[in-house]
Amino acid sequence: MTPDTGMKSDRGLDFNKEVVAKALAATIDEVYKRTGKKSIIISHSQGGSPGWLAPVYTKNIKAIVAIEPGGPAAENSIEYKELLAQKIPIAFYFGDYIENGDPKILSTPIWQERLEKCKNFVKNYNDEGGNSVLFELPKEGIFGNNHFIFQNLNNDIVADHVEKWIRGL
Repeated sequence: MTPDTGMKSDRGLDFNKEVVAKALAATIDEVYKRTGKKSIIISHSQGGSPGWLAPVYTKNIKAIVAIEPGGPAAENSIEYKELLAQKIPIAFYFGDYIENGDPKILSTPIWQERLEKCKNFVKNYNDEGGNSVLFELPKEGIFGNNHFIFQNLNNDIVADHVEKWIRGL
């Protein structure tokens, strides 16, 4: 369930990322209030954009794991600047069939572009003092993952990989 106003945003999206980001931040702050621990955001696809904006509204984020996001935070955006200011570690995960996807499938070039944008983000974020990494699962020896990585039969292996990254922070 995604909290929202039911209205189209000014960018024409079907959800308002600011409403979602504020709700996420409020939840994270409540978790911190109850536990004294910062939260880790795990986002997927278009759900990535509220995750990039949430740090503008809370200082209680330990890390972000973005699974095949619709894209990274735009450089020099308020989101990007806040991620850097808080030094939030970020891991990107991408499955199979992106770099070697069938060009006849209309989404192939879209995902190739998103992967490239995330690679550029990692380089620039790290160059500016951030901590970011991008995992292409086939290059990690983990195969057979479509866009819904957490629903694939090997999701336990992927979860172990994510957990290992988190424990290394």
